[in-house]
Amino acid sequence: MTSPTLPELVELHLDGLYLRDAAGLMLRARADRPAPRVHLVRTVEGNRWLLNATLPAAIRGPVEALLATEGVLETVEAMERRPPACREALLALLAEDRPPGGEYRGPAFTFPAGLPEPAHPVEVLAGPEEARPHRDLAWLGEFVETDRPVVIAREAGGEAVALCHSARLADCAAEAGVEVVEAFRRRGLARAVTLGWAQILRTTGREPLYSTQWENEASRATARSLGLTAYAEDWHID
Repeated sequence: MTSPTLPELVELHLDGLYLRDAAGLMLRARADRPAPRVHLVRTVEGNRWLLNATLPAAIRGPVEALLATEGVLETVEAMERRPPACREALLALLAEDRPPGGEYRGPAFTFPAGLPEPAHPVEVLAGPEEARPHRDLAWLGEFVETDRPVVIAREAGGEAVALCHSARLADCAAEAGVEVVEAFRRRGLARAVTLGWAQILRTTGREPLYSTQWENEASRATARSLGLTAYAEDWHID
């Protein structure tokens, strides 16, 4: 499978995150929750953004004009140190509609072409009835089709204590969702289930993707252990 270009990765990423209308405006997140009002993706080759369909038409133009002024940085690492220059002005613009809500910033990663075998035994669930989850992962016993593939690691007694599933699933890509019961962390289980998930996902013809917040050190450590490459920064505001 040919590796996507950077602009193609960004489009796969956004398609995996949101359902959009014919005009390209965000309708909702694929995780069945509201989409943010603005989502900016910063890359070293340029910036890409999406607006929510509920954003009043009167401020869409000014918001897009402001986002178009955002400069391009030379590395994704620099993006962590330098928040978007248009941030304060954008917050003020959005406040003309309603006060801004939650704000998210963090790196987006792609997986290497070659993936090693997981160092711990992992299992692909055929259905929720096979899960036998730890109580902290109880939702696993009711996972749905859009969560597939669901890859787990079990503890000695047979309970599922780590998982990776498709947190966002689209036709051409999916975003990894990783959970590990606290008592079983720092054992390499997050890496193992994520490797298993990415391998299975690729057999479906989809691109595996991974993203997290800058301040989520555990998630970023998993990305490093997997040899993932940061290709963009996500910034979105509710």
